[in-house]
Amino acid sequence: MYGKIRHICVKNLNRKLIIMRIKPIYLTLCLAISLLSACRSSNPEFTFHNYEQEFATKQPYSIKYSFIHITNAYPNSTLEKIENFNRKVFFELEGDIPRSLEECIKLSCDKFCQEYRCDEKRIGESTYELTKSSSIEVYDQTLAYTIEAYQYTGGAHGMTWLHGLNYSLENGELLGLDDFFTKEQQEKLPKALVLLLCWQKGLDGIDEAELEKMGYDPKAIVATDNFRVTSTGIEFLYNPYEIGAYSLGKTIIKLPYAMIDQLLEL
Repeated sequence: MYGKIRHICVKNLNRKLIIMRIKPIYLTLCLAISLLSACRSSNPEFTFHNYEQEFATKQPYSIKYSFIHITNAYPNSTLEKIENFNRKVFFELEGDIPRSLEECIKLSCDKFCQEYRCDEKRIGESTYELTKSSSIEVYDQTLAYTIEAYQYTGGAHGMTWLHGLNYSLENGELLGLDDFFTKEQQEKLPKALVLLLCWQKGLDGIDEAELEKMGYDPKAIVATDNFRVTSTGIEFLYNPYEIGAYSLGKTIIKLPYAMIDQLLEL
């Protein structure tokens, strides 16, 4: 647009003064509209950033990251809020979040090393390990960010876990149960989740005794903010020991949108 205005100024000398007066205002208006549009538009674009390194310290350790980040987060205030919180949780950072992913990774590695004294005490026979990956799903105006991790710092076995984060693409706010379910619905969710788990395990209906034989604790199955929104329903994420034995690993209970009315008796 700027090139066209300059061309008109040269070709139409009688209009030169008028256009020169209008041009700064016009360009300022275009810039303002562009910036406003950028701030309001919340169509995220994603890129994977992979990092892997082994550290030859007295206590050897390795870190592997597969971090999916929002490439158009800046200067979009909504997406920037989401990106910063994702980095904070994924890399376990506090305070101001660096824009540089390399700096985030460095801070995270330093923290892991210092926390477990990988180069001083607690020398073990096996390599300490921290592995994290992430995934994103956008449904309607919700962005669901899932972190999957494995960590070994000595002992009989390592620990795995899932962490679900859900955001509004309208304002970047973190969403919780209250944003998807009424208080009455939340009171009925535990029973519905037990039933869904029974169905997932091939049982006809609620059979707490059978779940207990499998290693689950039905009374521990409650609705938490550790969930993720998908295109087909809401998935509740449970990590080892939360609702059952370690050997069960991670458990995902899926609540389809098509069954919410039926299960929660609306």
